[in-house]
Amino acid sequence: MPDFKKLILRKFNYIAGSRYEEIMKAYREFLLTEEEMEIPVISSVLLVVDRFSEKPPDEIYDVLTSYPGAFIKVTYLIDGRLCALIRETLGEEAAKKFRINEKSMGEEFIRDISGRLSQLGVNFSSEILFEDKASFVEDAIENYDLLVISKHFGSEGLKTYNITPLAFRIVQRIEKPVILY
Repeated sequence: MPDFKKLILRKFNYIAGSRYEEIMKAYREFLLTEEEMEIPVISSVLLVVDRFSEKPPDEIYDVLTSYPGAFIKVTYLIDGRLCALIRETLGEEAAKKFRINEKSMGEEFIRDISGRLSQLGVNFSSEILFEDKASFVEDAIENYDLLVISKHFGSEGLKTYNITPLAFRIVQRIEKPVILY
């Protein structure tokens, strides 16, 4: 951080007070601080997927195996608010059918990821949850060192965007390292 401040002071030494702070915040997006230049110690990873997520590519598994001894938590999220909305509008039978279909899709997704992680000899566990996606990820990441998330997390891949609004929101709000695939 001291090098970052020195650079800003040298470049903008004639600007006083609050304007200096605004400039530091703006340039922080483009310059790495000393803390960011250090390789973080990763001992736990949260890999979050949903029905819209792509299957993790081989490169993700390569990265995950580069952290020896790291624990990986694979979580398949089903939108809990959507389940409640279906129950309220279409009835309990439709909500039950939706939950069963989503759960079987989640089990298949997790089976595929778990198989790959088992082949690599990685320490992991998996779960399927009915939760609000953004809130869950933002709260759960506090217990992990790294987040792995698909750029299509939260909604179908849009032709006009490279990353879904939900994935973008999550990446912006958390302060932990993120791998976006």
